[in-house]
Amino acid sequence: MQHWTKVLFMAILTLCVAGPAFATTKASMDVSNERNKQVNVKCINCHLKENNSLVQQWKNSPHAAGRDGAVACYNCHAADKEDITGYMHEGAFIKSIQTPKDCGYCHEREMKEQQNSHHAAAGQIMASLDNVLGEVICSLEDKADAANGCWQCHGSILTVMKGEDGKTLKNEFGAVMFDPMTYPNSGVGRLNPDGYAGACNACHGKHSFKASTARQPENCGKCHLGPDHPQMEIYNESKHGIAYNAASRAHGMNGMNIMKAGKWVLGKDYYTAPTCSTCHLGSYMKPDGSVVQNTHNVGDRISWTLRPKISAKLNRAIFEDGTEKDIPGEIPPQPGSEVKYKEFKLVDGKWKKSAVTKEAVEVVSWEDRRNNMKGVCKQCHGLQKVENFYKQFDSLVVTYNEKFAKPTKKLYEMAAKDGLIHGSTFHTELGWHWWELWHHEGRRARHGAAMGGPDYTHWHGMYDVAHNFYFKFIPELMHLAEKKGMTEKYEKELGAILSRPEHTWYKEGFDGDVMKAIKAEQEERYKQ
Repeated sequence: MQHWTKVLFMAILTLCVAGPAFATTKASMDVSNERNKQVNVKCINCHLKENNSLVQQWKNSPHAAGRDGAVACYNCHAADKEDITGYMHEGAFIKSIQTPKDCGYCHEREMKEQQNSHHAAAGQIMASLDNVLGEVICSLEDKADAANGCWQCHGSILTVMKGEDGKTLKNEFGAVMFDPMTYPNSGVGRLNPDGYAGACNACHGKHSFKASTARQPENCGKCHLGPDHPQMEIYNESKHGIAYNAASRAHGMNGMNIMKAGKWVLGKDYYTAPTCSTCHLGSYMKPDGSVVQNTHNVGDRISWTLRPKISAKLNRAIFEDGTEKDIPGEIPPQPGSEVKYKEFKLVDGKWKKSAVTKEAVEVVSWEDRRNNMKGVCKQCHGLQKVENFYKQFDSLVVTYNEKFAKPTKKLYEMAAKDGLIHGSTFHTELGWHWWELWHHEGRRARHGAAMGGPDYTHWHGMYDVAHNFYFKFIPELMHLAEKKGMTEKYEKELGAILSRPEHTWYKEGFDGDVMKAIKAEQEERYKQ
């Protein structure tokens, strides 16, 4: 008989009366406590009728098979008495929403790493142009595009509904009601009422909570795909994705130990193919046989930031209170130095961003982070291949930065200063060209190079960047300059940029011999 059914059988007679009310989540974490077990059984007994599949998911989860006893409904859903999302239900004070704080009672290291991660920061989208697109340009007043699109990955600001009298609204079952445009939401950076950011079930799945789910590349593909961040498509195109998909079709991933439960050390427990989690989060073997611990900070091994207009190297400053912050720059800050940055915290019930200055007690340089990633690479590749890969990758990022991003940014800011354009990026055609150059095309190119996706590096990336720059952005810029009577000024500025060696082809054309060779090759290949 399964562990949870034994508990159900033994406790069934105690459930004729309402279970006792408990106050704190910490107390509920005692899986050996008999009263906690009784509440768990009552939950299971009811939800077997109401949500059978939910219970089956839990029954086959690592939580149900806990070594010290099953971790079940009440252990996780109990609420502190001060919790504004808590409510009395069938004799127990519970909440329906779990946050990283709850998971941190048992998974403290993982929670702390997650709170300092890029994932936890994903909910800070509200001050970005992405958010303007979703909340204003593409939505009505209810922000439907943002709610169904942007926030489902980045995370919503989870909001408890209040009545006109200021009291929390509850549904017919007594459950606290959330603003329907902010919940349901399992965005990886969801901003929760308890001040914690994120939702662990974004990666681990609700009620099954299996590590193997988070290790699947498709798991990351919910958010990491599409025109501005096509990592899922790039992975499938790459040799890594090809190896994974081939092994999966031939043997099944569990058969190849790629999705093995429990310990999951590259070079020890599996070797056939890497997934996203392998490179960015997973454990791996060092040459001396020791194991580098896994991490829940997805940015630990990232040495370039590929998201902004212009890429920069990424260093990490660690502060005395345990918080961390990524600091861009070729030269990392020194331990003991003061670091200024923006902090996003829950203040008086509202999420606010404020400027802070903290002393860095430790610094992980971009080179340290790169060496951490190289440690993963060297499990399957020789040193020369790893070093040369980074040379190729760096060259592509520098090409994007220097040839296209920096000149375009300079020209765009110049146009704004001179009054050629007005409003936000999205108020003018020139702004849209600039936006797509860096936010869509430039990201695709950089991510393609980072992950071994040649088609995304070139045809979906640098090809589109170049076409946009030469034949959309520049003509529109000169059109606006002419309307303002500033043609001469902008011709001079553009002339300085386009006279650089990398743009010679645009002004002077290709060498005649080169064009003859190309024409001859096309005639031979296509017979035209």
